Amino acid sequence: MENAVAIIGMDCKFPGANSIEEYWHLLKNGVCPLKNAKKESGDKNYVNKAYYVDSIDQFDADFFNISAKDAKYMDPQQRLVLESAWKAFEDAGYKVSNLNDQVGVFIGSGISTYLLNNVLPNLIQKKEDINKILPQIIHGNSSDYLSSRISYLMNLTGPSLTVQTACSSALTAVHLACRSLMTYECDMALCGGVSINSNQGDGYNYVKGEIYSKSGVCSPFSDKADGTIFSGGVGTLVLKRYDDAIEAGDYVYAVILGSAINNDGADKISYTAPSAKGQEHVIMDALSFAGKKPSEISFIETHGTGTSLGDEIEVAALKNIFAGNDNLKIGSVKGNIGHAIAASGIAGLIKTVLCLNHKHICPSIHCDTDNPALELSKCGIKVAKEYEKLETKNGESLCAGVSSFGMGGSNVHLIVEAYDNEKVPFVEDENYLKMIRLSAKTEDSLRKMLLQLRDYLEKNDVNDSVLMKIYNTEREIFSQRIMIWYRNKDELLQQLNSYEESGSIPQYYYGFENCSNASDIKSLYSRILGRDETLDNISSCAYEIKQYWESGFDFDTELLGSYAIVNREPLPKYCFDHKRYWIDASNISYDTNECAQEDDSDVESYIHNMWKEYLEVDESNSDGDFFELGGSSIVAYQMLADIESHFSIELDLEDMIENPTVTEMVKIVQKKIA
Repeated sequence: MENAVAIIGMDCKFPGANSIEEYWHLLKNGVCPLKNAKKESGDKNYVNKAYYVDSIDQFDADFFNISAKDAKYMDPQQRLVLESAWKAFEDAGYKVSNLNDQVGVFIGSGISTYLLNNVLPNLIQKKEDINKILPQIIHGNSSDYLSSRISYLMNLTGPSLTVQTACSSALTAVHLACRSLMTYECDMALCGGVSINSNQGDGYNYVKGEIYSKSGVCSPFSDKADGTIFSGGVGTLVLKRYDDAIEAGDYVYAVILGSAINNDGADKISYTAPSAKGQEHVIMDALSFAGKKPSEISFIETHGTGTSLGDEIEVAALKNIFAGNDNLKIGSVKGNIGHAIAASGIAGLIKTVLCLNHKHICPSIHCDTDNPALELSKCGIKVAKEYEKLETKNGESLCAGVSSFGMGGSNVHLIVEAYDNEKVPFVEDENYLKMIRLSAKTEDSLRKMLLQLRDYLEKNDVNDSVLMKIYNTEREIFSQRIMIWYRNKDELLQQLNSYEESGSIPQYYYGFENCSNASDIKSLYSRILGRDETLDNISSCAYEIKQYWESGFDFDTELLGSYAIVNREPLPKYCFDHKRYWIDASNISYDTNECAQEDDSDVESYIHNMWKEYLEVDESNSDGDFFELGGSSIVAYQMLADIESHFSIELDLEDMIENPTVTEMVKIVQKKIA
């Protein structure tokens, strides 16, 4: 399919949903996770409602080798999208360190409210010297660096763009990723959007005539619609050219057939108002690019903000295109999770992809009765109000559209088609042993991953060839490791259940095969998986290999050629080990006088305090390698400048590179002083 783009990996985190699976459960069951706001107010116009994205103050900085100080000053938008990107690649079945092709990054993001609400007030209150932390503030809170940070940390060498077109940012990023794939600027693309309000949980003051809902409920297309409620979240996709995805055996969630972007220009009542003509044109352009007629579209995930002006203009544009298509259903995810601003487009697209993947449409909630002003009954367009099967006419392919419109007039529309992945029957061969290996950076992460895999396998049948391909060849290898040998699914589940009870995997297979190096291990492993060994003789090999690998030695499992012909499937992903990194202006935790309390005349004490100030490490890591603790060249230059000024000596970056610990740096400074 010329110009078609396959969606091969996904991840998301929205109010009430921390994963793709939880998001689908929320959508199909018509859940609205709206809660009472944390903040109280006596103002009669105050609306005590809010959406919450879980754990926006949490991050696994150690996983990405980011120092505690950098993490604390980093906008949660950057933190969330980093973790989401990693999970999206794993969902696609790809090991990040093996991404040798040109991989592009296209992310839509919002303004850093963390900078405005938390970082800057903290600095003002503390009267801290901003120059000491300026790099952290700029790189951690400017959207300019959001996408390039992903590219740097994951070594992705394709185009790297952060997109800001207001509410349509995320879907614009998807459009640009598709175009980049079509022009061969990249061979794979990570795209999506993120928007986080650091003051989430606060209610808002309703002002007549503004976009906010007076009732505190977002009700798109309903007779009760009176405005929207802002929320947030993150969503990422991994894209490939369709033909390349099929050739590689990728799992395809859905196919993007075409997309278009435009701007309203001045043909509207005000700068912030939408334009029916602009929306109509962008949808028609997307249909044309996709080679689809309006009659071939079964569902439109609308922008659907729940405002009277917005809904009326959007429906007017849809009527001009789809009038007479009595098969068309429309909906808006904003009724469920609110308006996720820069991430709203990716929320709508992921919803649409899941609907196509499951061949069912989800209810557009808070719309028991249509808004009579929309006159939907006269044109055949219907609001989806139940979880029901998506239907097509005359056996046509199942297609949907997704709209996202930014304040200021930046419009985007995508045409997406369902894809049927080949169903491989579940079979088990108990005549030989199988092996999967899991690893993580921390024990807690590994524990969560094992239990997550157990929960997944209890609900899903996965062929052993898929499990072995993904876990043995397409997952990164870290220091905390577990290898599991098993003959069938029941035996695998028994071991995983035993881990929850005892904290260890029972040793089903013992032996004393003589293995002294990686070559011996590979030979044994090849014999096992090649079934050259009888079942009675395999146990000794299995135990020896398990001990060898879990002790920290590595060997290549890709020696088995059959891995290459196994198609990928989405499987449980990495579980991050979160810690809190947060600045609160009313509860200052960073003590700028910490260094001043020490004896600065002592070289060792002074440099030790430099490590603690710039990297915010605890005593156990205070003599660790500067760069391994997350220090960068920029921070190194800052620290060296302080040391030079204090001791009236000259240092350069090579001094830090060659002497990266406190002990080593003390020696070089003392030498320079002498």
